[in-house]
Amino acid sequence: MFDNLFLKKLRDKLFKGFAIYLGSSIINKAIPFLLLPILTRYLSTEEYGILAIYQVMISFGMPIVGMNMQNNITRNFFSKSKEFVARMVFNLLVVLTVSSALFFLLITVYLLLGGTQFSIPERWLYLLPIIAFMNMVNSFNLTILRNRKRAAEYGGFEISRTIVDLSLTILLIVVYAFGWEGRATGILIGTMFIGIVSVYRIWQNGYLLFEFDTAQVKEILKISLPLIPHALGGVIITLGDRIFIDQMVSTSAVGIYTVGYQFGMIMTLIVMAFNKTWSPWMYELLSEEKEEDKITIVKATYLVSGGFIVLALIVTGISYYLLPFMTAEEYHSGFIYVIWIAMGYALNGMYTLVFPYGVHVGKTSYLGITTFSAAIINLVANYYLIGINGPLGAAQATLISYAIMFGSVWWYSNRLYPMPWFNFK
Repeated sequence: MFDNLFLKKLRDKLFKGFAIYLGSSIINKAIPFLLLPILTRYLSTEEYGILAIYQVMISFGMPIVGMNMQNNITRNFFSKSKEFVARMVFNLLVVLTVSSALFFLLITVYLLLGGTQFSIPERWLYLLPIIAFMNMVNSFNLTILRNRKRAAEYGGFEISRTIVDLSLTILLIVVYAFGWEGRATGILIGTMFIGIVSVYRIWQNGYLLFEFDTAQVKEILKISLPLIPHALGGVIITLGDRIFIDQMVSTSAVGIYTVGYQFGMIMTLIVMAFNKTWSPWMYELLSEEKEEDKITIVKATYLVSGGFIVLALIVTGISYYLLPFMTAEEYHSGFIYVIWIAMGYALNGMYTLVFPYGVHVGKTSYLGITTFSAAIINLVANYYLIGINGPLGAAQATLISYAIMFGSVWWYSNRLYPMPWFNFK
């Protein structure tokens, strides 16, 4: 009888809207794959490598500017009034504006001191804070829609951004021969467009109350500042390998590695789509503090974790046939990286299942320590393994880092918020 209740909760709550989230996530995250036949034919492996480095910089800027602030919305959405959440969104935007300005200043100082640009023009570096700001505004809107269970509208935003991004990229690279900067321009305009529309929709839906609240700003910083090293650690693990390959091997090797990496990252399409339903569902159950709900979460965690591992193997098998079909011949050797990356992201998916416990109890500093420690291990592993195995060592370092991150966060989360992990009755 309890198993029937467990399955009913999964079916009625957790998987409600999952098809829409998955579909929109696939369409949105499929851009790199839809563009592969074009990018690998119109860009040299070196140009593709430069583009990969710039995308690393975009991802690096996101945690500095955004600090995972959208977690403040979900954390309060089910326990506080709409007015409280609306006031918090405004104060989130205030903090976001300040952090974006500080990031711009940081870039300016970096360049004035002679920092390397990795063959990227300065103008594109100065645009990083704008891209990060607009990305976070979109995240605020999507978080609100997800918590309101407005899956269809959520999907509309994701797909609209994809259409703008994809259309501009094809136009600028194929028709106007802008090279890698055509892709960067598509990212910039697509992000700005959806960011502006997001602000309007947040206000129209009544989740933007223009009241500065010092107490809320302090609470936002208390929760979000410790997440900077956590988010930076995640970025280092995800993207730092390309910097090492660029410096230790070549920019062309970065291009080939990135193609294989993207196929391994197919895992994230399902992991991220699932997390969009998992996170609100889990926070809602945790807020009720019922033992049967805790058991439901644990059983679901085991079930989903096993599914992630199976999916990683399936992704690897499909990539064996798909990668040569979608890319130019000089990129085909990228297949050797797929299994390592896919399994790494399966472990990352498991990590996202246990991440919310610390946020739920308002203790996030350990996440920063854990993730940043895993990132340091990743840097060391990249250096030694690339020296031994070439670019393959970078993929191996990714798997090692995600395994350490998942294991340590699961262990410490259980200390903060004990769950019946070993109750098999």
